[in-house]
Amino acid sequence: MRQPDATHHPYRRLPRSGRRRRGAAVLVAGVALLLAGCAGTGPAGADGATTPVTFLNVIPIESLTYTPEIIAEAGGHFAAEGLDVEFQVTRGSAQAIQTVIAGGAQLTRVGDTEMMVAAGERGAPVTAIAQPSQQSTLRVLSGGDDPVATPQDMRGRVIGIPSEGGTSETLVDTLATSAGLTEADMSKQVVGLTPAVFDLVKQGRIDAYLVAMDAAVVVQQQEPDAVVLDPAQFVAGGTQVYMASREALADPAQRDVLQRYLRAIRASMEQVIADESLDATLEMIGSEYDIPILREPELAKETLRTYIASWQANGGPLLETPQDKWASIYDESVAVNLVPGGLDASAWFTNELLPGAQS
Repeated sequence: MRQPDATHHPYRRLPRSGRRRRGAAVLVAGVALLLAGCAGTGPAGADGATTPVTFLNVIPIESLTYTPEIIAEAGGHFAAEGLDVEFQVTRGSAQAIQTVIAGGAQLTRVGDTEMMVAAGERGAPVTAIAQPSQQSTLRVLSGGDDPVATPQDMRGRVIGIPSEGGTSETLVDTLATSAGLTEADMSKQVVGLTPAVFDLVKQGRIDAYLVAMDAAVVVQQQEPDAVVLDPAQFVAGGTQVYMASREALADPAQRDVLQRYLRAIRASMEQVIADESLDATLEMIGSEYDIPILREPELAKETLRTYIASWQANGGPLLETPQDKWASIYDESVAVNLVPGGLDASAWFTNELLPGAQS
């Protein structure tokens, strides 16, 4: 997932008369602030009162990766569940996880390896309650004259990453390990996030770089010879999960709120999937947020269809986390020394809160 500077984002929420502006541009100042905003998590009352929910997004919400959240809000799915959801952007996943543990927010969405590290390496009291993105939505871009088309092609290459120590670097390491490569077989260089990074490839300063899928689609349009490596063809990791605290899961009222949130998200996903042309979906997203890619509808549709494919990649129910795939992600995390081996990774996730599940 992209990790831009949380103090800057180039998008704006469209003003809507008579409603509270969401926290899309609000930087979380600290756990104490969120604790104050998270009070009262009981179910909606008979008088029609709604339940406030804080969702922590680790990048600004104005991205097609958060289509389920945007449509759940704009399409009335949160309201149908009696939820008043506020999106708050954090300075990355570490702060989001800490805030969820402290009770400052009900849930967040993070990469699977970040969940593995939190639960397996640090013993954090958190649980993955759903898997909205069931395959990686990151891509490795390279030039057509000397492409990095497979993990084996990374040998002897310089691979650009957005930042050190994050999901992107972990995914590069996992891809390399899947090909039997070690750190000595390749180099990594921090290059940032913008589509202009492809110029470094053309200049020969790097051989390939990791980028979010929507940026990859833009580059492919601008650079027809660009070669795209889809990590999902080679590794299980790179998925995303909704994470909540074990304390919240143990509390009946908070557990109910989480179940209602997931029902709304599934309904949102189903609405988008049913919109084959995606015209209504893009119009609804545009009614909420001014996102640059929406100015190029066909490009936005191509990007969104790839996200939709990631929601359904496991071939089972939306949001479900399969035991075998979770085990594979754990094994990959062990192989790149993120977590110790021999742990019971099945204790770190649950499908019990999903619609129709017996909880």
